[in-house]
Amino acid sequence: MTGAFQGFAAVIDGGDYTVEGQQSLHFSDLGTLLAASSGQGISTEVVTMVQRLVQRQIDAGHGDEGFARIIESIKQPG
Repeated sequence: MTGAFQGFAAVIDGGDYTVEGQQSLHFSDLGTLLAASSGQGISTEVVTMVQRLVQRQIDAGHGDEGFARIIESIKQPG
């Protein structure tokens, strides 16, 4: 697990969200998970927040870039 976090951190520190091995934001939609969780009465607060970060980057034209790109939504909110 540590290696995964180090790789994720390296991508963020490098600022290149197009490097190989990342899942694109277009494939990071959490809508199904949100619907299933809500249907089971499970809180969706955290997942909803992550979905907003993903959507913000897609809306800004970065959908083909990797999931690590959501950090830019945190660094530069709204």
